[in-house]
Amino acid sequence: MNLGEWLNSLSALDHGLLLALYIFGVYLSKITIEALIEFYDTKKQHSKFRVQFRVTPAVLLSLAFIYSLIIYKIIDTMFDFMP
Repeated sequence: MNLGEWLNSLSALDHGLLLALYIFGVYLSKITIEALIEFYDTKKQHSKFRVQFRVTPAVLLSLAFIYSLIIYKIIDTMFDFMP
């Protein structure tokens, strides 16, 4: 079964669970990136010559995918309700 067939075989509840899991991953990735930027600013002592980092969508969504995949694997191992 390929990805398209798997997605078509899911119910609306399954889609909702996966979407909620991904949104939670986006939230965790935003917190992580902001914490790393703040850590960098603290290490550089808020110098005016430090590199100004910002949260970009590509990094945010990539990290969110990794977080959601890890959380999915953990929940799938612990419980039986994940699609």
